[in-house]
Amino acid sequence: MAEDNKQATPEKIHTVADLRSMAHDYAVPMSDGTLEKIAQDGLTPEKAKAFEEYIKTTAQGLYPTLAPQIKAGIPTAYLIDPYRQVAKQMLGEDHEPDFTTDPKASAALSGGVDPATGRPSPMSLDQWKGHIKTTPGFGYDQTPQAQETAQSAVRGMLAEMGQPQEGM
Repeated sequence: MAEDNKQATPEKIHTVADLRSMAHDYAVPMSDGTLEKIAQDGLTPEKAKAFEEYIKTTAQGLYPTLAPQIKAGIPTAYLIDPYRQVAKQMLGEDHEPDFTTDPKASAALSGGVDPATGRPSPMSLDQWKGHIKTTPGFGYDQTPQAQETAQSAVRGMLAEMGQPQEGM
């Protein structure tokens, strides 16, 4: 995963793996066939630079709410990392949200509303936490944290009703 976070510069792009890494950094889904076709006749610095510009432009279109940062050269993967880290904290270190193809996860990038314009915007991290908790496909209800929260709520209700809390 660490190598995915290294952004290749056009002078250093030599392989399909380098192209794949750049597409990953900007969260632009691309097939291996397309990447292989691009690299077919060799990856010159000019071709690498053109690919980088294409990836950045495509990412700006895919993630319009992040377009200014992407245009400035900040890879999408860096911009969405806080969402990834929150998901890992809530669902476990092994959870890897797929912001490019999973609608549950991609909602983080456009599921909020900009109060000034009324247009879609990235969710706040608090909204993202709520989304993870309330979207069944994430499986949050099966996590130890959710189980403890539920048991704590039941204990509180039983205490309010004066009921014994044995076995909880």
